[in-house]
Amino acid sequence: MDILKDPEELEKQNRQEIIRNLNYVYNSVEKLIQKTYLNKETDLNFQLRNTRTSVSQLLADIKNKDLDRFSGKKGTLEDFYRTENELINDSAKMNEYFASTIKSGTIDIFSLDDLLESFKKAFNERINVDKDIRNEFKLNQMEASSAERVISGAEKTPDKKEVKEIERESINLTYGMSGRGANNAGSTISKTPEPKNVIKDQRKDGTKEEIDTEILSKLINYMNILEDKYSNHQPEVSFDGEYIGDKKWKVEVSEKYISGTIVRKILLNIIIFETYWKPFDNLRTIMEFVQKEAKAIPSGQYKSLCLLNSDWNGDIKNWAENYLHPRLVLYLCDVGTNELIYNDSVFNADRIKTWHDLNSYKTIEAEIQPLIDSEEPFEDTEIAELTGLSPEGTKKFLAEMVTANKIVDVGFGKSQYVKLKK
Repeated sequence: MDILKDPEELEKQNRQEIIRNLNYVYNSVEKLIQKTYLNKETDLNFQLRNTRTSVSQLLADIKNKDLDRFSGKKGTLEDFYRTENELINDSAKMNEYFASTIKSGTIDIFSLDDLLESFKKAFNERINVDKDIRNEFKLNQMEASSAERVISGAEKTPDKKEVKEIERESINLTYGMSGRGANNAGSTISKTPEPKNVIKDQRKDGTKEEIDTEILSKLINYMNILEDKYSNHQPEVSFDGEYIGDKKWKVEVSEKYISGTIVRKILLNIIIFETYWKPFDNLRTIMEFVQKEAKAIPSGQYKSLCLLNSDWNGDIKNWAENYLHPRLVLYLCDVGTNELIYNDSVFNADRIKTWHDLNSYKTIEAEIQPLIDSEEPFEDTEIAELTGLSPEGTKKFLAEMVTANKIVDVGFGKSQYVKLKK
């Protein structure tokens, strides 16, 4: 018979084992940085330094148990044992892969960063050790003890009153309907009907505890519309005006979460778009949460983050309308009214918001079609003004249009274009 492991003790042991493996990963990255420096591989060296920053931030987050309230999800004791075992195995495999890269002739930065990002998401989705998990563990202990007594012929049986008490405390075990990804906490939905059509969220992290079924219906519809948009289009303009329509676009979806990531082939993520249900009702708590998100973004990367709620209170709205960070744009969405709250003075925030609202996406080409159809030549400055592209981003986009035989460069040294006549 397998010996039941105390979930709280197991979580502590596993955390230390994961920290050890990540320390080894950090050391491997240090050696790779030294190797590329000696080989004068400037680009790889720079990318590896960003990877080192990501490992360092992940280590700091895992060591800080106070941040656990912003991650994890609910589940059963069996779920907990399974996910903990997967985390340990994944951390060991990641350590082995990073170490093997030192001896390899090539360094695949994309694979290293993708492995690191996948582990970060898995860690943030581990099963929380809560009252339900502890009660289930106690109940299983008693059942195992009872079985042993039966096998040994002992007459003493567990106190029925004690068993009933634990069963009563454990009866509320529910399964999380949680989003995936580094930074969202799942919302737990009870499997039994609640009075007044209310579904209760068991998390105690500064978020509201109730979702009205009408709001839940709107939330599901909202996520379905975003999924359709993310599946059929991808962002073309980044925070800084870079043209990113030619980059790789990865999408992840669950019932209360959607994210899209623009990545380069061998570099780190350019920009991440995340939208998920996180109904904060305490200003200090949401401030701490968002700042943690912002600090985790490495230099040269951006994140567009939208938190969903049924109704944001006034002080949180006022704070969001003035929030400013060089690598993160924050949006708050009221699912009930579809209102989007954000700092509209942030460059390109008005354009980026389309990846968090219910409006149809309009491509750059469709947006500038009136200029293309005009009999008069148009200039790159007009395109930049309309689209939010930087001068460099505009030139890149127009070069793609020329290559696709949609427009012709007629500037003869100046930046002027007309529609290709067929």
